[in-house]
Amino acid sequence: MRSRRAVLGLGLAGISCLSGCLGVVPFRPRAYDEAVRVEAMDVAFTRDGSGALTLKLQVGNPSSDAATLTRVDFDLRVDGRRVATGEQVMGVPLDGKGEVPLEVYFPLAVARGGGRPEPGSHVVRVEGGVVLRFGGSERRAPFRDTRSLDLAWVPGGESSPAQ
Repeated sequence: MRSRRAVLGLGLAGISCLSGCLGVVPFRPRAYDEAVRVEAMDVAFTRDGSGALTLKLQVGNPSSDAATLTRVDFDLRVDGRRVATGEQVMGVPLDGKGEVPLEVYFPLAVARGGGRPEPGSHVVRVEGGVVLRFGGSERRAPFRDTRSLDLAWVPGGESSPAQ
């Protein structure tokens, strides 16, 4: 009888421990570092102070547990200058070991008079992350991409997401 209680107690302890381990990928410590690819990026700024960043991401779930994509954050730099940071909240379901294409659009607001016309090719770098929620725990899958894009107008200072 005591041995049954001990086994039952160990079993319940094991189940409660596993519930806090959702999203774990054994033997692959860098699995989340490789979970997001930037498929396409488009950036545009205008003289009136508006702008937009569009990202097409391919997001994979390295875990066998189902997850929800809860948010995407980014840091945008043009020619080495930070021009925007932001975050978008969402609720996209993702099966265990599944992949989903994700397109996010960030309207940007640039300070008036802070930009200048600079037609031509510019180095545009975006860094950020996609947050996957597994029950009560979250894991962040980072992404980074650098491209040479033709921009007609370049902001001079930091901008922010439009409200």
